[in-house]
Amino acid sequence: MQSGSRSRRTDLAEAELCQTDVSGTVRKEFQSAEFGDERLTDRLMQVGDRLGRAPAESIPNACEDWASTKATYRFCDNERVDPDEILSAHAREQRSRVDDNEELLVVSDTTELVFPRHPSKEGLGDIGNSTTDLEGVKVHSTIGVDPQTHRMTGVIDQQSLIEDQQASTKHDANGKGERIELESEQKKWIRGDRQASDWLAEEIRPIFIHDRGADAFAFYREVTDELDAGFVVRANQNRCIQTPSGTDGRLIDWSEDLPEQGRTSIEIEQGSGRAAREAELIVKAGSCELLPPQNDLTHTEPVEVNVVRIDERGEQDDPIQWVLLTTESVVAFSDSLSVIESYRARWTIEDWHKVLKTGCRIEERRLETWERMEVLLSVYSVIAWKVLELRELARGDTHCSPDVLLSEIERSILETKFPELTDNGAQAYAIAITKIGGYLDRGSDPPPGWETIWKGLKKLQTWAEGYELRS
Repeated sequence: MQSGSRSRRTDLAEAELCQTDVSGTVRKEFQSAEFGDERLTDRLMQVGDRLGRAPAESIPNACEDWASTKATYRFCDNERVDPDEILSAHAREQRSRVDDNEELLVVSDTTELVFPRHPSKEGLGDIGNSTTDLEGVKVHSTIGVDPQTHRMTGVIDQQSLIEDQQASTKHDANGKGERIELESEQKKWIRGDRQASDWLAEEIRPIFIHDRGADAFAFYREVTDELDAGFVVRANQNRCIQTPSGTDGRLIDWSEDLPEQGRTSIEIEQGSGRAAREAELIVKAGSCELLPPQNDLTHTEPVEVNVVRIDERGEQDDPIQWVLLTTESVVAFSDSLSVIESYRARWTIEDWHKVLKTGCRIEERRLETWERMEVLLSVYSVIAWKVLELRELARGDTHCSPDVLLSEIERSILETKFPELTDNGAQAYAIAITKIGGYLDRGSDPPPGWETIWKGLKKLQTWAEGYELRS
């Protein structure tokens, strides 16, 4: 049985890792923002720096004085400050992190933002159902993920989807521009993918990684006909297909009888009432044609796809069962393992959402309108990416100097508490930070999560501030 965990690239240059400023500084990511006034760009870098040093704190606490707090609120309220430009500046910096790639995993997902501390915020939409009356915004984000390391390269696109259920309308708030009316929320997937495809250099091939929400015939048709790209999408529908033998069938039923290629295992992390475990998987693969829906007169030709089916062995309350549709080869068992690994990169965006909500507490922000909140969201989106970078550093085995991670005072404090750190690389210092945050670092323990890392970093920064004040 082979392991489903692809080996991670370990020969990354130290210069690449130096871009990981885990102390919270995101100044470099925003330096190319163009608002028509250099002072606003300078202010953005200052706001990013202050909020990035204390993401979980309220804006007044992060800014530390009234003048900086007021300047942050004014920045979010400035008509010339467009959240799309903030993320565009970040995307321009992101280019240097992907330019050497032949392929990039483009991962998209939607999360709902609600604001329990400020439910009367102006500009929210309906996200409840027939039994709950709830207002908020659906944020659909598209991120880049390195196919070899599974490190998040950054945010590529972000759509703020607002629905009026009574009027049966949906629109993208579109920052400070004219709002974009949407015929269907389903279009969010291809809109984000088109943005990523247009942003990437021609020599870099995107592979779109999506969960079951993207499983629509129109999506497959558009990607295969109009974009030079691949996809891995988890099937949601037991749709009509034509098998290689020319007979009609149903996708999920047919995939159950595919020939077994081999077996693999993946680590399932603890969470949502689920115990951590190693899941043993049976891997099957084949090819078929997806038939166009009978009620869709705009599409008449089938779409040829490859299929990887995964079933977890053993008795589990919630066993893994995936049917993955893909453009990528599944001829060999190793090909199918690559498809599985690509789909697992989807977990990166789920972790990023957790950082955004729990680590940056985006839903606790009390700005009065969504227009102002969207500016703040774009800043915290980049900060959340930086926090994930710290986690990857602690989990990886890339060697670099600890001064890319910590200030001289922070290093001295850690070396006093952990004398064995002297002359070690950045990963050892990152692990020391997780220990301060509660990580036990036993041989049987899973890799540290971002929450443990962030708790440790906050403690270390507090100690460093106390040392500086005393000096």
